[in-house]
Amino acid sequence: METKIKPKRITDFKNDLVFKYLLSNMKDEQCRRLLKLIIEDVMDIKCKKINVLNSELNPHHISDKDMILDIQVITEDGELVDIEMQNSIFSKELYHRLQAYEARMIDHQVNRGDERYSDHLHKVNLITFINDIDKGNLVLIDSYVPRNEYGNVRKFNLATSYFVQLPFIKVIEKEKRLENFSRLEILIYILYHGLTHDIISLDNEVVTIMKDKMEQFNEDEELVLAAEKRQLVKIQHYHEGQRMHEEGKAEGKLASKKEDTLMLFKSKFPQEDNELLENLTLQQYDHIFKALIENKDLKTIKKSLENNPMIF
Repeated sequence: METKIKPKRITDFKNDLVFKYLLSNMKDEQCRRLLKLIIEDVMDIKCKKINVLNSELNPHHISDKDMILDIQVITEDGELVDIEMQNSIFSKELYHRLQAYEARMIDHQVNRGDERYSDHLHKVNLITFINDIDKGNLVLIDSYVPRNEYGNVRKFNLATSYFVQLPFIKVIEKEKRLENFSRLEILIYILYHGLTHDIISLDNEVVTIMKDKMEQFNEDEELVLAAEKRQLVKIQHYHEGQRMHEEGKAEGKLASKKEDTLMLFKSKFPQEDNELLENLTLQQYDHIFKALIENKDLKTIKKSLENNPMIF
């Protein structure tokens, strides 16, 4: 009889699948309370109604690069706000992607030919939980809006980005005791550290909810397996990005060295065909460039290349 091996228990709330499971089901009172807490405390608003537009949690979609919560809120003042929420790390790609999200979220609110944009447009906000620190902005919650050169916010601004810098919770830990943390600080502490012995010992609603939701998640073997695979997919995407970045750097270095070598070659031998400088490696261009700097004649350069086939 084959023994079924249970998947390893998940404990990291930063896992995309766990993160979405924690906040997406508005039929679940615990999910609803946590999401309401995040939105109200991060954005400093009061919610009358919250609707998650993409609440489905499909374990088969683990290869998606981004798992984003698409949320629509009506505030107590009757204002409509579109929100996208995710977790990530700082990168040039992230900053560019978030700006594209903002533009797309606003653009989708209007139709071609609309004469009065103000009749249709409402605010859009991005909340990104970052497992990273921007050293130029040492705060727990960092918000961005468009400003002019005098620091004035653009009038009737529609887009705001919020970065919740999870590691900054360690700074707050040094300043006050856990029992004095706000509800949002407790939630951020658990997102960053997990359910530590110190935090579990607190008699706190947020701790109870986070503990309950993680236990419920781990009872679903399909979700646990998907979470494990999801983490592997993110690692794969990260290394793929690093590889492409390094390859891009190498290609740029090769192109630059080729250009420098061609310029120097043409300046020294303007009448000569530069065919020998095509489709070479970086090492080959370095070899020729050094010879040109040393004012070697063309015959010597060619002979040197013939006598050193290893550089080819």
